[in-house]
Amino acid sequence: MTSAETQIASFFAKYDPATVKLGKALRAKLRDRLPGLFELVYVYESQHSLVISFSPTETGSDAVCAIALYPRRVNLFFAGGALLSKSDPNRLLQGRGKAVRHVVLDSLADFDRAEIEVLMAAALKVAKLRLDASAKGSVIIKAAAQKQRMRRARKAARPTSRRRTAKARR
Repeated sequence: MTSAETQIASFFAKYDPATVKLGKALRAKLRDRLPGLFELVYVYESQHSLVISFSPTETGSDAVCAIALYPRRVNLFFAGGALLSKSDPNRLLQGRGKAVRHVVLDSLADFDRAEIEVLMAAALKVAKLRLDASAKGSVIIKAAAQKQRMRRARKAARPTSRRRTAKARR
């Protein structure tokens, strides 16, 4: 097991067994469905979530889709947001975001539905991305939680602002 895989295993270990089983199975299916893409792994401690984005670049904002594990659910996010609504006649997509919308997945069978495949194909089309079945992607651990902690520590260490309040200006 590589060090990235070891880290991912430790991230998964924070969730209940059913969520872990679904999350790992979805990750495997997405790896097969999206060959050659980078897997960008984010841990958001404040939201208690683990997010694995599938992107053609090393940048999360370029991701085609992502899975997010939360304590009580697993979501499949699609980039393209509002642009995908035409490909979603059953209104599976939730959220109102222009950039990203999601589908709640309760089981692996939910991912295997034809409607999800239509959304996946539409997301790839919106991203103008052609997949290479022989390409091999790589895993990149993005330490979002560590960055957040560092920002909070720096902010706490800063002296308080001396901005004048509206009352003091009068």
